[in-house]
Amino acid sequence: MATFSRGTFSINLGVVRLDGQLSDDDRQCAWELYVELSTRVAVTGKQSDPECKDFSGELYIESLNSLHAFFQEARNIMRRFPVGKIAGDHHQHLGVMISNVMSDVLRPFLEKWQIRYRHWWEDQSNPRLCPMERQKAFPEHDLFINDWCSVRWLMRSLQNEIVKVYSLVDVGGQQM
Repeated sequence: MATFSRGTFSINLGVVRLDGQLSDDDRQCAWELYVELSTRVAVTGKQSDPECKDFSGELYIESLNSLHAFFQEARNIMRRFPVGKIAGDHHQHLGVMISNVMSDVLRPFLEKWQIRYRHWWEDQSNPRLCPMERQKAFPEHDLFINDWCSVRWLMRSLQNEIVKVYSLVDVGGQQM
């Protein structure tokens, strides 16, 4: 099992390995998660940015919305593909790994930053500034972005691991 750590976040990817016992449901679950990961810049960063540090062109408030929406979609994937329905060791089921990512990476990040940033954006920031300049004025900007880079890097690592383990087509074409 791969363990990835970056910044204050760490995740052990207990992803089931290919062994001939994977059902169509296994691969469909993996594909649905991969689609959500690979199509959300807020979650995995820009494909051309291996360090996941490029936030250019992003409005953070919108990206936070996308990150929260990913959290909801991941929960929906877990509901559609319950552990007892999928082949293999249920402790290494993709749904268990999704739950671990949500509780060890996404939830701590969102709990720490979403309210702080939203409150500042809506109640304290200067709405007369250009949105891109306005967001850079966030008093904890560097810490916020550093944590977000770590989340993106971990989620990209997860994305790449899912591609390998489930032999999925990498539509982004980038491997870490």
